[in-house]
Order: sequence, then C-alpha cells, then structure tokens
Amino acid sequence: MRFYVPEWDDAVDAHYDFEHDELSAIDRSERELSYIWDIFEYGTTPIDGVLISREQVETTNRKSERLRKHGVYDDPVLSIPDWLPTISDCGAWGYKSLPFPPYDNAEMLDFYETLDVSVGVTIDHLVLGSGKDKGRLYLDERAFSDGFSKTDIPDRITNVVDLMVDEWPDEWPSYVDDYEPSLRTHEAVSPFTQSDFEGEVDTVLSTLASDPRAVYRADDAAFRYELTLDNAQEMYNQYQAGEYSFRLMVAIQGWDPSSYVEALEHVLEIGYDYVGIGGVAGSPIHDVRKIVKSVGKSVKAFEREHTCRIDTHVFGFAKTEGFDAVGRSGMTSFDSASMLRSAWTGGDNYRLTNDERYDAIRVRYPSNRDSLHESVEKSLRGRELLVALRAYDAKRSLSAAVDTWYETAATVIPETREYLREHRYEDRYDQSLLQDIEEAFRDDFTHARELQASFSDSLRGKLVKLLRKDSPEDPVPFEEYDELLNTAATAFADFPRIPTLIEDAEPTPLERIWTAVEDYATWIGDDDLLEDYRRTLANRPWESCECPICSEHGIEVCIFRGNDRNRRRGFHNTRRFYDEFTDSIPKILVAVQGSAGLSRYDTIEDYLQNEEPAFWEAVHDLPVAEIGVFDAAGVREWWTETGQTVSFAPTRMQENLQEQANRYQHLFLVTPDGDVDGELGQAVAASNCELQTFSSPADLRREVLEACGEDYVVGDDFVPHVPQVDPTDGLNILVVDQCSGSKEFPDGAPVFDAEETLEYSREELLERDNVPQIAARDLYTGRQQKYVREAVRTLRDDGHEVSRYFISAGFGLVSEYDPLPPYEVTFSSMNVSEIRHRSSELNIRPDLEDVLKQSDYDVIFFTLGSDYYTSIDIDSLVRDVPADQIGVVFNRDLVNDQYDNIVSVGARTEDAKNHGTIVVGLKGVYLKNFARRVGTVDSLDPDLVETLCREVVEGPTQAALEQY
Repeated sequence: MRFYVPEWDDAVDAHYDFEHDELSAIDRSERELSYIWDIFEYGTTPIDGVLISREQVETTNRKSERLRKHGVYDDPVLSIPDWLPTISDCGAWGYKSLPFPPYDNAEMLDFYETLDVSVGVTIDHLVLGSGKDKGRLYLDERAFSDGFSKTDIPDRITNVVDLMVDEWPDEWPSYVDDYEPSLRTHEAVSPFTQSDFEGEVDTVLSTLASDPRAVYRADDAAFRYELTLDNAQEMYNQYQAGEYSFRLMVAIQGWDPSSYVEALEHVLEIGYDYVGIGGVAGSPIHDVRKIVKSVGKSVKAFEREHTCRIDTHVFGFAKTEGFDAVGRSGMTSFDSASMLRSAWTGGDNYRLTNDERYDAIRVRYPSNRDSLHESVEKSLRGRELLVALRAYDAKRSLSAAVDTWYETAATVIPETREYLREHRYEDRYDQSLLQDIEEAFRDDFTHARELQASFSDSLRGKLVKLLRKDSPEDPVPFEEYDELLNTAATAFADFPRIPTLIEDAEPTPLERIWTAVEDYATWIGDDDLLEDYRRTLANRPWESCECPICSEHGIEVCIFRGNDRNRRRGFHNTRRFYDEFTDSIPKILVAVQGSAGLSRYDTIEDYLQNEEPAFWEAVHDLPVAEIGVFDAAGVREWWTETGQTVSFAPTRMQENLQEQANRYQHLFLVTPDGDVDGELGQAVAASNCELQTFSSPADLRREVLEACGEDYVVGDDFVPHVPQVDPTDGLNILVVDQCSGSKEFPDGAPVFDAEETLEYSREELLERDNVPQIAARDLYTGRQQKYVREAVRTLRDDGHEVSRYFISAGFGLVSEYDPLPPYEVTFSSMNVSEIRHRSSELNIRPDLEDVLKQSDYDVIFFTLGSDYYTSIDIDSLVRDVPADQIGVVFNRDLVNDQYDNIVSVGARTEDAKNHGTIVVGLKGVYLKNFARRVGTVDSLDPDLVETLCREVVEGPTQAALEQY
C-alpha cells in the first residue's frame, strides 16, 4: 500500500537556530523551507505520495497563484520530487456545512490539470447524519446581522432541524440550478428578521425552501449521497471527452457498509478503476473496519468477475490498529495527517511505536498578555531549563552548562545598552518596516539573538519599535530604552536558579534534571504532566531512534516548543508510523518483463491482458499497490500509458530497477526463463530489497501472498473470510477466564490486598509463614468458574486439548495450575482508569499476547466480564487472533461485523432466563453447552460456535445446523 500525507504547509526552517530559538530569516519568503520529503533521503522518506486539497491550495491568494503558475512539482516552495505521486481533491471537509460543493466538474478537471497532479478526485459531499426529526436547514451566514443573530432562531426550529450556518460563496456553480434555482440570484443578500422564523415549523421550513438565503432538506444524507454519484457520472463523461494528463479517482460516500457498497457498484459500472472511500476520517475504528472490509470484498468480486484491477484509497485514515482491515481488504493507498498532527495536539506526542509513546517536555514561550517583566522572567526560566536539558542530553554537568550560559547572558543587557547608545541613529535603522529594522539589528548586534533567547522576543521587539521611532531630528529619550533594559536586568537578578536547586538532589543526572524540570513545570502550571515528563527523561527515547531528525537534534525533538521543534517531531512520528506500517503490510513491487509488443498498445493494462494473460490472471487481484511491466524505464504501473518508445538497455534497466527497489522490501519478477541478469540482481540486492524471480505466474502469486503475511494465505482466498475448523480429530482450545470474588481457602489464612499484591510477587507472598498454596482453578469458586471447569473437563475427556488461564486482578495472567495465595482484589470495584493502570502494572495484556502466540489454537474463548475485557482492551486484542482461528467473546457486538473469525455471543439477562441460570454463570453454561455438543458436528465456524453455545435443547436442532 501507499501512504499519502496531506499538504497543509507543514514545513520547517531548514536552518533554524535551536540554541537561540531564532528563525534563519525573519521574512518567511527568504527562508529555505524543508518539507518531510526534504528531510529524509529518497529511500527512507516515510511517505509514498502527497494529497493536495483545493481548500489548502486556496488558503492564500499568493499560494494559489504560485501553484497554478508552476504546478506542484515545479513550485519553488513546495517542490515535490518527481518520484512522489500526488492526489488532489476538493477538500470536502472544508465545505461540509454548505448545501452544495462550491465547485463544478469542468472547473475541477481544469484545476487538476493546471496543478499537474498525478490523480484528481471527483467532487463529493460528505454524508452527514442529522439526528433531528425534520432533517437539515442551511442558512447563509451573510444574512445574519446585529439585529438578528443565529441565537435568535427559535428553539422550536433548532430542536427539530440540524442547523448548518456558513458563509456562502458570492456565486454558486451553474449545476446548482438543477437543484435549487433560487440560489443562483445575483441580488444582494438581505438580512434575516424574526418574522422569517415565525409560525408553525412546517410552514417556516416550506417558506425557507424557496428562499435564496436558505436550503432545507428533509433527507439531506440521501441528497449528498446522490449528488456525489451524479458528480461521478458527469465528471467521468467530461474526463473521457477531454485530454487530461492525470488519472481520475472517484470518491464515494455512505453511512453504513451497504450504502458504500451500493455506491461502489454504481461507480464501477460507470467505468472507474480507482475508488476513494470518503467520509471515514475520525470515525471509530470498528466502523472503518466494517466499511473497508465490505468495500474490499465487493472490489475483489468485481476484479475476479471481469479479470480487471481496481485500485482503492481510504481518505483520512491512519490507525495502526486498523492495518489488518485496510491491508487484508486489498486497499491500495490511504492518507492521513494524524501522525504529524499528534506531535502538537495532545499528550504522548513523541512516538516510538504505537504502544510506546512519550510526552515532550513543554518549555513555554511568554504570552502576548504578559507584562514585560513576566515575559522576561518566563524567557529566562525557559532558557535556563533548555540549557540544562541539552546538558542532560549530552551527559554533561548541568551546573557547568548553566553557569556558562549565565556568564554570557550577564553581558547582554550592558552590551545592548552600549550598542544602542552608539548605533541607534545609523542609516540601517532608518526604515519604515519593523521587520527590516529587526533584521538589521539582528545582523549587526552580536548579542541580538541571545537578547531574544534569554530576555524575550517582547523586549527585543519593544527595542526595535523604539529604533524605528528614534531619529536625530526627533530623538527618543534614552530613558525609554533604559526603562526596558532595567526591567530585564531586575528579572535577571534572580538567576541562575538551577545550580542552587539541584545541590540537594541525588547526585545522578536523572535526579538533577528532574529537579529542574519539576520546579519549572510546577511554576509554569504544567504540574499535571510531571509523571509523563519523568518517564520521558528516564527513558531518553530520542536515543532509541535512528531517524535523521533525532540523530541530528537529540533532545530538541522531545521538547514541546514552537513550529520548528514540533513539526520536526511530527516528521519523526510519521517516520515511526511508516516503519510500523511497512512491517505490518510489506511494500511489494510485482512486474513481468516487457517485450517489443508494448508499443502496440495504449496502456500497460491492454498489453498485460493481451500479451501476458497468465501473468495478469495471477496478479490482477493481489493486495499490493504496484503491479506492472519492467523494461529499461523500470517498472511501469498497470494503469499507465505505454509511451512511444520501448527499450531494454541493460544498464538503464539496472539503474532504474535499483532506484525503484530502494522504496520496497520485495521485488517479484516474472521473466521468460525465470531468471535475470546477474548484474541486475546485484543492483537490486544493493538496495536492500529482496528479489525473487519466476517463470510461472502462479508460483509468483503464491510467494507474494506468503510475503504479505500469514493471514493472506489462509485457505484459497486471501480476502477476509470465515474460518472453517475440523473438530473431528480434536480441537486445540484456549479459555481465558477471570478470577471470582468467591474464593476458597483455609480459615485463618492471611489474605492479601491490592497494595500487597503489587508490592510483592506471587512467589514472595507464598514463601511467607502460614500462607497456603492453592491452584488458581481451585481458588476461584464462582458460579461461572465452576461451570467453565466442568466444560474443560468434558472437552478433555472427549480428546480435545484445552489450555485455561485466569485474569487475576491480584496477580495478572495466571495458568489454572499456578499456585496462588489468598487475596481480595477485583476489577469490579475500580473505574476504567484504575483498571487500565493496574492491568499495566500487572503486565496482563503483554502476557496474554504471549499466550496467544504459544500455540496454534483452533478456538479461543474469552469468558470475561466488561471490567476484565477493559483490562486487556479486548476490542483491539481480538486483532491478534489469527484469521484461521475462531475467537469467541461475549456481549461485544461491535466486533461481530469487523472480523470474520470473531463471534460475539449475547450473554444478558434474557439469555440467562432462557438457559435457566443467572447472568453471572451464563458464560460458563454456554461453554458447557459447547463442550457437550461440539462432537455432533464435523466442521466448525464462528456462527456455529454461537449456535452450539446458545442452543437451549439437548442438542443442536437440525434446522440450526442444516446450513453447516
């Protein structure tokens, strides 16, 4: 798959001065800007493409004019390298509160052509749910005034309609006439009055329906859905009639899996071969899984029916826990800025892995609301801490580093005073723009950078303003300069602080820097982050990352302060995310050697279908992004044009394949004899890409699926499917049970509490006097635990292998045979935060993940209550159940449609009544039912497991089992 990052002006100053927090040039246009593709080398750039929305292109007139003039690849600022493909869309999130997209199809086609992007996307309109009885009402914000505001709309209106108020464009596209001709008037917008909203609700809405300032729809979701499909048809027709250099992708919308599938089928019939799934950004992962899985299955069915290939893109999705769904559903590409944005939008903003994140230490700039004294004090405290943090990073003395800084800073105010006395009337300061004066001051005065770094931008800015005002003809009294400098000197009298602070700290680098950070964070108001800061300082995560950002800047990447640190941390986060992404879904390039016949066809797809039908049959539906033909130009993708010339020059072929292989982990080639020239093989190997060659396309297909991961080679079809397990030779079953409040142990035995079971290990407690050793299965005597024990005994007697573990709130994950001391701890008395904290302390989730990997289980039962599900984060843990194994959970309806191999069995009060028990024991009853009846079937799948568990009669009815 390909990962695209949205272009949102995410650039940093290439020559930023971290020491003094100073930009390389005050005028942004004079700085050398670095985007993520500038920071990393070609082979390690952590993106595969760039998404450029029109909404972002038009954030400023200057940017819009520049990109329209140069295009995205030749733009002197953006300067996207040629090898990075680009997708451009309308930016539907930007106009979601408008009744119509503000663009028409012909206009967007011209826009994409002008920008010279690789792919352009059809115009879509986000399908937004209303939740209000009478639908949605759009109002033009320009029609509100001081006399009548949005808050004056009566509650009887806002209670029944979803109100969307936004500033409408001066002129709507012509297609709007087909839907709301009243909007296409050129009259001035008249203001709303109270009378426009008086009367019965239905009457008001009916009147507004023909008002040029309003649009009312009873079923707006359906309208947006149909409008998106109408645009798909119209833009396709226009695209086919024109000559455009970009590829056209169709965006589909929906509100549930079936509506997305219906839209997909519609656009495939139109003729699209690149489909973008829109509207899922920000959606819960379980909803995304269901939608993507349903669309993926339909795409594969279409590909196999027509022996064609359809590429698919997921807009706005980048959740590590969703790789399973996106990858196995055959998606070709996706985009997200979430990894970048996470660097400055909350905690845990420095990423090593999805499970290992850290909080960058906030060293705050002064606020615009601060007085000059407050600004200087904040700057001095921040500057001193930054010096100490850098010393900690370099493993140098904190006190010595701070003392060195202090000696320099102590000279700044006197030197500034002297400089201003001598130079304030020079020609360089005889300018009207503050920016030019500040640039001159910064370039000419030796201590100008330290003045800002230690004594605040506010002080330097005020001095610069005085310089502009000052002149020999109308001099500013020097006392005004003195007043500012004296304020700074007064604040500086309290420094240095850190050397004294850390005198009494333990003589370790960590404790000393911790004392300094704790003091600063408490003073600035970030004391709620202290626990996270200590973890960051103790683990020094920047030393565990080899990306060029961490290697060059060290601890600066773990400091939360300004764009040039935070965005670099965002680039680092993206790199770490990309590493996990490519580990989960390997980057694979598949190609067949071309021939002279290439020149006879318009597209690579035409060539493959006619000249290499066996290859095309074997690869057209593979879950990889890049499939094509290779010649001297390298690999040319299946959807591209063949071009006018075809060459097989060996040297060029080696060079181009080696360059392309730098971006992949696997290169699979089909050649006539199943081999390639030795020098070509060496060239690919030099790029650290594994090369495999074949003469048989069928063999290639098998090996590609093998490289994709074990889930892709389950059965005959890599698309997510329902596993079938043969129980006749005995099942390998894992039961994950929970501890019970009811426990059996000798009277008078010591009973340990929550603190003791954390402070001491199980083994240490068992070594104490008079502490009995009781096997976990004997200690827990709750109703469910007794039933589960009976079920396990039945299964083992019938020849099945059963492993049983307990999640213990006292001791973590324990085997049924592990000896335990008496204790009284249960998750049921804790809130969610406490459960998660304690389960982390007990290492429950990692221990359970290890158990899941220990054996090739056929069926895994999680017989747990909601609190114990929380302790292992069950909704994400089920992702670790391999696709050929059946996982059984209870009362977790969200997982049912996300995974074909996971079934959720209802275990609520009504179910318990049907089985003659109470809820507490129902899961144990279900397991007993399964144990008694599994011998009556010769094939097992998730739905049948549920049937066997829930069947009330003595055995499964013929009707219930007939389908199996």
